[in-house]
Amino acid sequence: MTYIFPFILSFIITLGLTPLVRFYVLKNKLALSELRDRDVHKKPTPRLGGIAIFISFWLIAIGYWLYAPEKLHFVDEKFLGIDKNLLGVFIGSLILLFTGIIDDIKGIKPWSKLFWQTIAAYMVVIFGIKIWWFANPLGGANIILDNWTYLFVPAWIVLIINVVNWLDGIDGLASGVSSITLIVLMFLSLTNYVNQPATALLCAILAGAVFGFLPYNFNPAKIFLGDSGAMFLGFMIAIFAIISGGKVATTALVLGLPILDALWVISRRIIIGKSPMKADKFHLHHRFLQAGFSQRQTVVILYLISAVFGIVALQTGTEGKMAASLWLLIIMGIIGIGLILLRRKSDI
Repeated sequence: MTYIFPFILSFIITLGLTPLVRFYVLKNKLALSELRDRDVHKKPTPRLGGIAIFISFWLIAIGYWLYAPEKLHFVDEKFLGIDKNLLGVFIGSLILLFTGIIDDIKGIKPWSKLFWQTIAAYMVVIFGIKIWWFANPLGGANIILDNWTYLFVPAWIVLIINVVNWLDGIDGLASGVSSITLIVLMFLSLTNYVNQPATALLCAILAGAVFGFLPYNFNPAKIFLGDSGAMFLGFMIAIFAIISGGKVATTALVLGLPILDALWVISRRIIIGKSPMKADKFHLHHRFLQAGFSQRQTVVILYLISAVFGIVALQTGTEGKMAASLWLLIIMGIIGIGLILLRRKSDI
């Protein structure tokens, strides 16, 4: 019940809040998604769904901090009487929420958005969330980061923020893959060698909130996460990976396909002389749609891949994750070739 109760509670709160957010957006015509060339939805759809997830998560997290603070203990050091790590996460997530809301309503230039993502990432570093070392994937001595942590941690957080944000291209994809990742991180945090019950609790709360949002976001979506939601989810997942014993490799494996896809798309944009932050329709999920798969089929396929690699990540050590990563590259290549052939066949 330690993790089931907060999961169910956040699920119920988000399930109730999301229609209210949708009603408010529609009534005030605040953040209706205009149809763009890269979009796959057929009519304007409300954004700002992330507000419901944000409120649900922090409402319950703050409740635990007030009435059962021992369950959300990360470090002994306090700031204004609050766990220093937790306060940094809250401030960083608040920065991203407001950045996302402004972007969803008015629009923000990509480089400006990247600036605020970096500020939010450095906020958690300032408040003590760092990685000092990680296991060598090739074996041997651990890799010591020392002061490189001040570059590595923000870069990792910004990467995952954008990976999840770019996943939010078709109905239910970002929210579903995020929920799978959160569940994997929750179970990882409960293993004997990690033993981070506070991280597991936060993962359970956020996973419940995302599951409560998913019925409204699955195809055909009634509301989108928006940047306010996608950036918040990416931010929290990146941080949970760090505070669950620095298990960045596990998260990278669960989000392996989206990460490889993001790196490929960025590289492609740079090679052809476009801004790496400029959106287009060359992401993996767009390729599936162009090959003739429906939105639901595409989403389910990517759910299954994330879940399989999540299970593998939970069952293997560092060397096993290295082998799994190689398989991930092979699968990415097979999928890419297969989608190209399917598209050519459909064009004939």
